[in-house]
This record gives sequence, structure tokens and C-alpha cells, in this order.
Amino acid sequence: MRIGIYADDPGQVESLSRQLTAQILWAAGPELGGAFPFPVYGDYAQAMAEKPAGMVIDCIGDLRDQQVMVVPAQAAYLLLGAGKDKSSSGTNTGFLAASAQLSASIDKILKQLSLLNDYSEKLSQVGAQLTSTSAGIAGDLERTGRILDSITRIAKRSKIIGLNSAIEAARVGEQGRGFAVVAEEIKTLADDSAQSILDIERILAGIQRGSEEFSAGTSSVNELSDLQQLTATEISAMLQALKELGQHLKQLAQDQPA
Repeated sequence: MRIGIYADDPGQVESLSRQLTAQILWAAGPELGGAFPFPVYGDYAQAMAEKPAGMVIDCIGDLRDQQVMVVPAQAAYLLLGAGKDKSSSGTNTGFLAASAQLSASIDKILKQLSLLNDYSEKLSQVGAQLTSTSAGIAGDLERTGRILDSITRIAKRSKIIGLNSAIEAARVGEQGRGFAVVAEEIKTLADDSAQSILDIERILAGIQRGSEEFSAGTSSVNELSDLQQLTATEISAMLQALKELGQHLKQLAQDQPA
């Protein structure tokens, strides 16, 4: 595998090149200089365009490239220093042991991340169901509001009818006394209906506020679930890159003479 180095410190490039000279394809970074046995670019994109690398060691910490395996410099130093100050055979043994341990640990972490991603997907599905339920409640509240508006209009008209009936009963005198009683009951019923409608509207307003808060909560659940899935995916990609680096260094150690 051909390796690129993304750095802004020539010292870091020098340190890595001493241990990976044959594998380094280029080094790139803002204002990076120095004399090395491989090309040095001031622009990372140009380096990748002219000499695509299979892996890039990121010494700066802000490289974002989904098209290549990016390995943090700390991880590379850790693996490369596995057998430091030992004999060649000891160095190879250190490489192999570190690589095997890293690979096993990463496999366990990847497995847990896979489970976490599954749980996130289930949480997202539940959030979607809650959002649908909340939307249904909001629709029912809207339809109920329209019905109450209709009842309010009927109550107002009933009160007007009661007032008109009372006026007509007063005009006819004694003969309209019984009708006046009925008219008064109509007015009372209309007033009671109007008050009940107001009470119902207050209750529905409270339900509406609760529904909106519920909807906002489910929206937050969905956003957090999506963020969790994205984070898990990024961590998984980084760990996979570390695993591949460990395997690559293991192969390098095996290829070196004892």
C-alpha cells in the first residue's frame, strides 16, 4: 500500500519517513517544506490528484476525505513504535503482537458499534411512529376545533332566536306568557352551551400545546438518533482504517528479515 502524509511539520514527516521510506508516496500540507526522497506538495488535493495514495497519515488532525483511508498520526506512531529499541527480530515480534492486539480490540469495538447502530435505527423508527401519532393528534384537534366553531354558531343563533321569541311573547301579552318561558329556556341553554364551548376550547388548547411539545420531543429524538448513527459510522470508519493500518504494518514486519 502506498502511503501519503498530511502534515505541516517537516519533523513529523522526517520521523515517519525513517520508518516507512519505501511505502511513502508523497507528503502534503500547508507551507510544508523540506528535502525528502519523495515529492512534497503544498496542496493535499493536488497530491491526491497526481499520485493517489491508498492510505494517508493525518498529522494535522483535520483531514476529511471519504475516498481514502485516513489514519491519525498518533495511531501510526503507536504501531510504528511497537518494537522501538529492540532487535530486528524483537521489532518484528512487537509489530505482530501490537497488530494482533489492535485488530482484536477493534473487532470488538466494531461489533459494539454495529449493535449501537441497530439500536439507533430502532430508536429512529420509534421516533417516526411517534411523529406520525403526533400528527394524527394534531389533525384530530383541528377537526374538533371546526366542530366547536359550528356549535358556537348554533349557540349564538339559538340565543338570538330566544331573544326574538321573548320580544314577540311580550308583545302578545298574557297569551304569550308560556311561550316567553320557553324562549327564556332557549336563551339559558344557548348561554350554557357557549360557556361549555369555552371550557372545551381551553382544554383543547392545553392538549394542543402538549401535542406540540410532544412533536418537538419526537423531532429531537429523531435528530439525536441520526446524529448518533452518523457518529457511529464515522468512528467505525476510523477504527476500520486503524485495523487496516495494523494489518499493513504486520505484513511489513513479516516481510522484513529476522
